[in-house]
Amino acid sequence: MPTFRLFYFTFIVVLAGCGSTPKAKQPSLPPAIADVHLHYNGNQEGVTTADEAMAILDRQNVQLAVVSSTPPELALTLQQAGGDRVIPLFRPYFSPHQRHRWFADDTVLPRTRRALASGQYKGIGEIHLVAGLGPNLKNDILHGLIRLGIRYDVPLLIHIETSSERYFIPLCRQYPAARFLIAHAGGLLSARQIGNLFEACPNTWTEFSARDHMRYTQSAIVDESGALLPSWAELVQRYPDRFMIGSDPFWPVEKESAMEEPDTGWQHVREYLNFHRRWLKSLPKSLRRKLRIDNAMAFFRVKPRTTP
Repeated sequence: MPTFRLFYFTFIVVLAGCGSTPKAKQPSLPPAIADVHLHYNGNQEGVTTADEAMAILDRQNVQLAVVSSTPPELALTLQQAGGDRVIPLFRPYFSPHQRHRWFADDTVLPRTRRALASGQYKGIGEIHLVAGLGPNLKNDILHGLIRLGIRYDVPLLIHIETSSERYFIPLCRQYPAARFLIAHAGGLLSARQIGNLFEACPNTWTEFSARDHMRYTQSAIVDESGALLPSWAELVQRYPDRFMIGSDPFWPVEKESAMEEPDTGWQHVREYLNFHRRWLKSLPKSLRRKLRIDNAMAFFRVKPRTTP
């Protein structure tokens, strides 16, 4: 090819390259995670649509999302937006005011039975057991819910507020066929108390939801560097298959009981999950992945996906 034509050809190629629009670099996703403590309540739906909520989970690479709602059918709304990765639980709270009186509502058991029989819900909860307030551990509705969990082979997400693990141990021992997931490890029960609970109840697991720097601060689980405290790290290594992660999004934190007010908690999911990601880095890689996603997949009997 003559020199002039070679120069002209090269010039055209370079010019064409300069005119092309480079592809926008896609933001990298954080490591895949399972969030086993989400809510999509009536006072959140008006702030964050179901599609917006799922977009938030997409950005956080949440590949398993366990959600309970007040009213309970909103959990199905989120599943319709997110598909099979959303695990809806049936929460027997039919209004914002039922949190501390669900155990006195005679409609709870028949409604829960119908919900589980439909196959749409994959568990029961979150339900609150508050020592001194209720329910009494002999309460018929509480025992009925546990029996329904056993009958339909689904787990129960339990929030217990008490100063001692001895409050719950008689219940989990009474129902060895039930599968209990205790919310908020370290929120009220220490590592030693959770260890006692695990030893007494092989049918019990727990999750570290609501453990960001703004909530449940009365019982720290991390040191000043953000690493898991030795007592918790030792317990996690002793029971590597029985811990999970959750965000429990609600905001502002000081008005937890005011469920009739707008709740912007979904806009803080990134902060809550980043809290966990920081302390997870202090664990061995294989253990880190168990807590991050594998334990939740096994507990909720979800077929593992290919995840980084």
